Amino acid sequence: MDLSEGDLVITLPRIDQMRSPAGTIKAGLVGVVVETEPKFDNQNVYGVLIDGKVYYLFRDEIEKVEKK
Repeated sequence: MDLSEGDLVITLPRIDQMRSPAGTIKAGLVGVVVETEPKFDNQNVYGVLIDGKVYYLFRDEIEKVEKK
């Protein structure tokens, strides 16, 4: 499943295993995809706006909330 700008997503439990500044990112947070083009190590990352900050997350760290 591809993600597009404007899609609502939720962070998955896998995110709890990642190091983040002061534990600001954790499972169950809802955000909106604002960027889809960035790449890291030849993999797509997604800019996700959560609580006014953009976090760059891999596809396996987020799940689309709405299904079409």
